[in-house]
Amino acid sequence: MKIGFLDRSDASWTAGASYTRSVVNALASGLPSDCELCVIAGQGGVRDLPEVAKSIRVERSQPTAKEIESIVAEHGIDVVLPITELLTPETACARIGWIPDFQHRRLPQYFSEEQRAQRDAHFELLLQNCDAMMFSSDAVLADFREFYLGFGGASATIHFASSLAWQPEAVEPDPTPVIAKYRLPKAFALVVNQFWRHKNHLVVVEAVAQARAMNPGVHVVMVGMLSDSRDITNAHLSEIVRRLSTDKLFENITVLGEVPFEDLLSLLRCASLVIQPSEFEGWSTTVEDAIALGRPLACSDIATHREQAPEAAFFGVNDAATLADYLARRDWSDGGWQGREAEARSLDEERVRGRAWGAQLAELCRNVTLRAREQPLERKKMTPSLEQIKRSPVAYREYLEAQTNYLGAQVDRLKNVEEQLRAQVQSVQENLESTWATAQDFREKYVSAMKRVDDVEKLYRQERNKPLRQHVREAVFGRKN
Repeated sequence: MKIGFLDRSDASWTAGASYTRSVVNALASGLPSDCELCVIAGQGGVRDLPEVAKSIRVERSQPTAKEIESIVAEHGIDVVLPITELLTPETACARIGWIPDFQHRRLPQYFSEEQRAQRDAHFELLLQNCDAMMFSSDAVLADFREFYLGFGGASATIHFASSLAWQPEAVEPDPTPVIAKYRLPKAFALVVNQFWRHKNHLVVVEAVAQARAMNPGVHVVMVGMLSDSRDITNAHLSEIVRRLSTDKLFENITVLGEVPFEDLLSLLRCASLVIQPSEFEGWSTTVEDAIALGRPLACSDIATHREQAPEAAFFGVNDAATLADYLARRDWSDGGWQGREAEARSLDEERVRGRAWGAQLAELCRNVTLRAREQPLERKKMTPSLEQIKRSPVAYREYLEAQTNYLGAQVDRLKNVEEQLRAQVQSVQENLESTWATAQDFREKYVSAMKRVDDVEKLYRQERNKPLRQHVREAVFGRKN
């Protein structure tokens, strides 16, 4: 059996590359001997993958549906996952879809009506074209079963492990120099999230504002992309910055924005506490990395966090007071790094969990492939209206790509016509120039001949006007010059 894994690296989703590393390494570690793993990626995709995973890379940043179809046929791939975008009906393999979460249903206030309709339409199209669906947590699976009762394919929860479990070289260097590099206190709490509104940074800001009155040593470091794709004005980020400035919280909160991966890892290893305040998660990469490194956790009290990190300290998503009390009671006089031996033990435990999850995923792939062979899913070519297409961002993008390709073909055709017309015009122009040269030559010959005619006619008139005696004299004595 050949498994095709679609690289989820995306510039707008920083956890995408980490997800790819996690799942591919887990699959590779639990891969049965009769299975082969192929990673389908673009030029910007993950490259530090296990040797057992064969990399199939296209020239563009992300493979198109048509390119995936060709790769499946060329390499004989039996099943492809995780599918988040529609494949062509002609893609001859079983398909396992993946929906990260249903945040637009649970937190509709963070989405426009059009965005919610687009997501719903896209998920419906995805379900119609997939043989099975996988989810990263039981919490998301429960939402799926609530929202989509009629799905006839298989569905399963497959947790993904931390990619650090398979990167022992990443945790070899001494992480403590990062503290001096960013001028941080010896002990600090760490928040690793993109600055999206639902990541809930403000509850941490409020908690620090309350906690420092009881314990001035409290310090929180925030790392992540400083933008929200759903808020082009970045009003949420501006609100955070205003609060830091107004309450003079810069002594207790350091905002670093994006940092190199090596520095991020060092910050995680040195953190006395990792805080995950998010209002909604499918399965948190940050939480999984913290568990893999043995870092203490304080998480918002949502179902996914309870499932992922049951031993964490919990606070309500709007309960800054509980988080403030927890922060104030902690000892901020000692650093967080526990040494390589403690990290190694935690990473070993994470690796064991990862192998188990990888084996579960491989088994899901096998079962879905066998079922698809016995009961092939009818994949009809869908011809929805433009309004229906617009409700799905992926389908609409594919529609626009098709329109662009069509217009591009028309432009190429017109260019060929233009080139042919230019060649014909050039040929006619050359013929005209040749004809004009011939006409000029005839004209010159005509002018020369007419001059000779004029000369003969002039001589004739002169001879005719002479008297007879002069003609006789010239005949007898010759003509005088």
